[in-house]
Amino acid sequence: MFKPTKSKLSIFFLVLTFLPLLVMRLVVHPITFHALKDEIIRNLEGAVQKQTELISKWMEERTADAQLIANNPFILVAIQSFTVEHTEHAELFKHLDAIKYFDYLWKEYGGKEVFIADHEGVVRIASKKGLVDVNISAKDYFRSAMNGAFFTSSILPSDVPVENESGIPEIGVPTMLVSAPIKDKSNFIVGTVTLRIDVSGINKMMQNIHIGMTGETYLIDGHGYMLTESRFTEDLKSRQLINKRAALELKVTDPGTNNLTRGVCECLKGSEGFDADGYADYRGVNVLGFWKWMPDYGWGVIAEIDVNEGYGKLYELRNYVLFIFGMVAMGAVIVGFFLSKKISAPIYHITETAKAIASGSYNTRITYKSNDEIGELTNAINKMAEILEAKSQPPESVKTTERKEQS
Repeated sequence: MFKPTKSKLSIFFLVLTFLPLLVMRLVVHPITFHALKDEIIRNLEGAVQKQTELISKWMEERTADAQLIANNPFILVAIQSFTVEHTEHAELFKHLDAIKYFDYLWKEYGGKEVFIADHEGVVRIASKKGLVDVNISAKDYFRSAMNGAFFTSSILPSDVPVENESGIPEIGVPTMLVSAPIKDKSNFIVGTVTLRIDVSGINKMMQNIHIGMTGETYLIDGHGYMLTESRFTEDLKSRQLINKRAALELKVTDPGTNNLTRGVCECLKGSEGFDADGYADYRGVNVLGFWKWMPDYGWGVIAEIDVNEGYGKLYELRNYVLFIFGMVAMGAVIVGFFLSKKISAPIYHITETAKAIASGSYNTRITYKSNDEIGELTNAINKMAEILEAKSQPPESVKTTERKEQS
């Protein structure tokens, strides 16, 4: 059983039409998708690396601030004025409020609070009068500094009223403390300097790097809690996932499972890595992410962007190209169908006529006029039929005899 020319031509046009579409879908699209995926991950990695560098530098500067205050000779004289063996300085520091030196010092280093304690842990000088005479001897930051080490706390909720984002004193505001030992000329530790840091500086660093419309970077602690503000804070409030702020309130979990997100889980393992396929973030939105753990501070930096934004343009381009190819394919199939019909119809007619001539119907002719190859074939077959018909006729003498006999 042979296949008609019409079917062969239809199949040929169909394959020819869909071949570019298949090449685009199976070859071009995967290559383009892989290249875009690499580019997005490189951007996220660059954001994370930049943030970790900025955070490290910022923390080093805060520690250096505490060290500079501790090494200030005037601070040493001030703390010694409260001891019995240095009573000669006590008269001078009765006029400390008038001097305004310490007010200048606090503003110079930008701490929310600064307090200086003696070797017994009693605060003798502070940026806020309410802190004076408070005993901090049980605090980690005091004991660490008295042991001669610089101390940097994690970002923690304040246990005393601290000005919040609106300038209103509030307990539980994200804060951190940095302390340094005060040493005399004999290198003996006579007290400590402690700075309460304004962590809004870290928030600004995190929000200053823009990754598209939905991208963000944020800081987490060792328990998976967010330490900086989310760019989706208002949305989180409306969904009652947080009360006042994301920092220290929001545990970065997948709302669907209540488990830590993939980015956080991998980051807490102390690794650096990424997920270019997508996972649910703390909003339940599918995101691409890159993460890095900072062992010196016990923090993790995570950068994420919505999958729909990251791959959205490629998806749109793919769908657009598929639509265009589909429309072109439909048109090509229709054109191919009629073209193949136009080509196969005369061939079919020629075939049937050739069969009739072969069976002895030499007077059969093909009625097809064209200047193409099919037209030439038609003329050749008609000529052949004429020759065969002429040869099949009896000689003229035979015809005359037959007429006589009939008469």
